Amino acid sequence: MVQVAKEGFGGYTLMDAVDDTLAGEFISVTLRNVGPQSVIVKSVRTGLGSREFSVSLDSSSGPIKLFPSIHRPIAIQLRRAEERSLDLSFSLIFELETIDQHSHAVESTETLETKLIRIEQRKWGEAYMYTFKDFDGTVHHAAAIPPSDPSSQPAGTAPVLVLMFHKLRFGYQNTSNENELGGYDWHGASIKNVLNAIQSLADNLPGVPKALRGIPGIKPDPERLFMAGHSNGGQGAWYLVTHFPDRAIAATPAAGYVNIKQYVPFIGWISSSYTDSYLRGLLESSIIEFDNDVHMSNAVGIPILARAGSADDNVPPFNSRKMVRLGQENAHNLSAVSLSEIPDREHWFTGILHDDIMQNFLKQHLLDDVSSGIEGFLKSHSEVAPVAHPPFPRVFEISVINPAGMESRGGIQVEQLSIPFRKGSVKVEIVEDRLNGISTTWVINTTNIRRFRFLDSPSLRLRRGLITNIVIDGVAFKVNGDEKRLSELSLGTFLRQNTSKGRAQWQFSSSDNWALTERHRETYGPAIQILEKRVIVVLGTKFASHLPELSHAADRIAKLVAHDIYLYGRGDVEVVTDDEYLARIAMEAGNNNSDRSNLVLIGGHHQNSVTKHVLATAKSEVTIDSQDGQVSIHPNAEIATPIEFRKPGTGLLMIRPWGPSNLAMVIAGLDARGLETAARLFPKRTGLLVPDWVMKAFKTLFVVGLTCLQLLSGSQAQSATATTNATTTTAVAGSSTTSTTASAATPTVYANTPGLTVSLFDQMAVVENTVLSMSISLSGQRTIGKQLLALMKNLSME
Repeated sequence: MVQVAKEGFGGYTLMDAVDDTLAGEFISVTLRNVGPQSVIVKSVRTGLGSREFSVSLDSSSGPIKLFPSIHRPIAIQLRRAEERSLDLSFSLIFELETIDQHSHAVESTETLETKLIRIEQRKWGEAYMYTFKDFDGTVHHAAAIPPSDPSSQPAGTAPVLVLMFHKLRFGYQNTSNENELGGYDWHGASIKNVLNAIQSLADNLPGVPKALRGIPGIKPDPERLFMAGHSNGGQGAWYLVTHFPDRAIAATPAAGYVNIKQYVPFIGWISSSYTDSYLRGLLESSIIEFDNDVHMSNAVGIPILARAGSADDNVPPFNSRKMVRLGQENAHNLSAVSLSEIPDREHWFTGILHDDIMQNFLKQHLLDDVSSGIEGFLKSHSEVAPVAHPPFPRVFEISVINPAGMESRGGIQVEQLSIPFRKGSVKVEIVEDRLNGISTTWVINTTNIRRFRFLDSPSLRLRRGLITNIVIDGVAFKVNGDEKRLSELSLGTFLRQNTSKGRAQWQFSSSDNWALTERHRETYGPAIQILEKRVIVVLGTKFASHLPELSHAADRIAKLVAHDIYLYGRGDVEVVTDDEYLARIAMEAGNNNSDRSNLVLIGGHHQNSVTKHVLATAKSEVTIDSQDGQVSIHPNAEIATPIEFRKPGTGLLMIRPWGPSNLAMVIAGLDARGLETAARLFPKRTGLLVPDWVMKAFKTLFVVGLTCLQLLSGSQAQSATATTNATTTTAVAGSSTTSTTASAATPTVYANTPGLTVSLFDQMAVVENTVLSMSISLSGQRTIGKQLLALMKNLSME
């Protein structure tokens, strides 16, 4: 049995019609399978209103299968007939096939008709809703307010005023539902949703009448954003301006909090009183990338006006004060960032986004006057002047925790850190020498940066000017003001490598083949990055027949993961068995155009054939063997002996690279209780502390590890499980060395060992059966510090 999801639970996603033009190509209707068997959505047609509209399923992702108890938002292409009428109402009729769970044959067919759906009519110039395809293929909607005078933009494109609220996403002027059901706080998948909405508006001009599409200035520019928002949206404005600074014209965060840890104080957690400080640091490293204050140096040179009410008891004004002070300190200029704190005003008040103070700031930096006739919506009256990005500061610093979540600053895109999830910085000084003609040298000094590149675009070239020399940590590279040479540099990366004398030195690599064997921005982690592409849940079918509770737990977890992704992000999750997915891989073999999805794999390699397939393609420092009843951690032999955990109820969640640009997450357990325990760690929200891999014992024992950038240069190594002599190839600072390691010592087994035990494993400690790991290798290069090793040796005790 299939139902249409209720409104308010993502049931319908629709566009408006603007002067008889549909503002988008797709709509979406969410179907829920409430029966015990899988259902295939075969086709869709119109019922009422069929003369006005024609519809078809978007089958770009293949057949649409509804697993039992699963919601799936169905993408439907909507076309309007030539015959027009004033009534834009219609219903949809789905043809469904129920599949027998044993024979996999069609058991029955049925139809499902929706209620009457109405497309709202709007006039050009009013705010309207448009739809777009998001990064995972789902249909979402956004709201746009067109420019009142597009011809006033000499550049031919219009800047975008992005408006963000708590459950609203942005705005030509663009506002929209981040998600009816929650969203991801303007981070990760949410920010990709924002940028896709703006890009779709620029590419397709949904809702723009044909007669206006050729007017200069009608097309929005996704690279010129005025970032504004309130409350959680104010935090989102801080996030956009600090993590996507090269797109920013200016920003006005209103009542925005600094980071999730200050808005929902972690200090009140009872568990903090029981948590080792090293463990806490490891866990929090998985969400530090969302801390706007840590990245405030990236906003230097961008005009910012922060707004707050002095009586705000929701987001107290100290949040805005702190961000403003950090902006001023990083710029060494007390007027670099301004604060407008209104006495006796609370969290929301009339005019917070459009009073005279805001009008003046908008007029100054958009060269535009903005007024509002309706609370919350803006109407522009443009003056004839272009809107440009602020110039690059002559001195600026790039701060980065996770390259995956940041775009460029000054045209410099960080690709990899030396020690992942530790702060990296790129300090840039632009030096001009006019005595010998116009000669510009970019002097760059780095900390904890392994790889970066210069991006190239007309906007960046205009702001950057001609570059004669680039000096990176004392190593000079000649450019000679040649734009072609700089464009060639943008095709490769600058890589920090060690010389034969052990000194670090920068080199330029023209090849991007490194991305085939090393973690990069699409596969960098941590675990929540699994949500930033389409997700397929693969359910193992090899669970032992004498343990039916394990199979039942796996089935529940597959449904739970799909439900959470739909609930919080309105994501479309397909649930398939491992046999079905392996058959799909075989069919797509040799098809380079096949679009791989991120995978969530339920069951270990003995229980799930796809888990076995994925783990065979990439080295893993942690493995689970449900047949032998153990989870094993495999450090480098010269650091420590392997560690095994056999306690009942132990579960494991980890991510692994899957192909060149995707991730696979494994959820497994030694038993049903362990599987359920691991599933609770799924990072369904942005505030959850989940690094690259987590191993947790039922209720009390907690084992966590963060393993990033660990693939060997030149090959994707097998899991390190051998206990015999082995030869390994390790790329150390660009040179390959071959070494033979002796057989590993007998693994240390931790079951119910009392007391405090500290064991070395790169950056790992074991405290009361708790493994704390930041085992980090990059192209096989260990990055453990001698000081940390010494500290851990001093801590070691029985």
